[in-house]
Amino acid sequence: MAVNELISKLSTAFRKDSDSNNYKLLSILDSEFQSIEQTISDIKNAHSVDYASGKSLDYIGQLFNIRRQQNETDEHYRTRIKISFSKLTEMATIKDIKEVVAAALKTTTSRVRVNDRYDIEPAYLDVWVWLQDLNNIGLTVEELKDLLQAIKPAGVKLDTKQFGTFEYRSAADTSDPTKGYNDLANSNPDAGTYAGLL
Repeated sequence: MAVNELISKLSTAFRKDSDSNNYKLLSILDSEFQSIEQTISDIKNAHSVDYASGKSLDYIGQLFNIRRQQNETDEHYRTRIKISFSKLTEMATIKDIKEVVAAALKTTTSRVRVNDRYDIEPAYLDVWVWLQDLNNIGLTVEELKDLLQAIKPAGVKLDTKQFGTFEYRSAADTSDPTKGYNDLANSNPDAGTYAGLL
């Protein structure tokens, strides 16, 4: 409850300005109420893998027998927990993999592309993600690949690749602006950032 709301409850017989003792006393009460509300919020968040941190996140990991690695950040550990949980639920379709990757990277499924590359091998999947999304949670594309090995269908080869980095193309390839540099107007924020230095 805000101090202004508390002070407004007093009758006109009492001083209500910010220099008054009434205001100062109610400010102390308001501060305590806010502290209690924050504690309640922290307790609720401690039960959610998306918001838990530190020891609370460790306790969630223990539920799935997943221990934090040495010097592992909360974001990295959280991603491993989410991916390991999806393995327990036995999700294995391309749609499921997209949803797991999007949840792990805290992004939307539209930013994850899974290609069934049967032209290369009978059971081969390419998982494409944005470099920006990997950076946001502190993973490399190789670390994501290692984590996804746990949920891929048996007998399927899986590789991870990233959008948003500069790539040369041969004359035979079609132009793909998502693989080049961003322009000065920032119209392609997921591309390389060399243009932003100019």
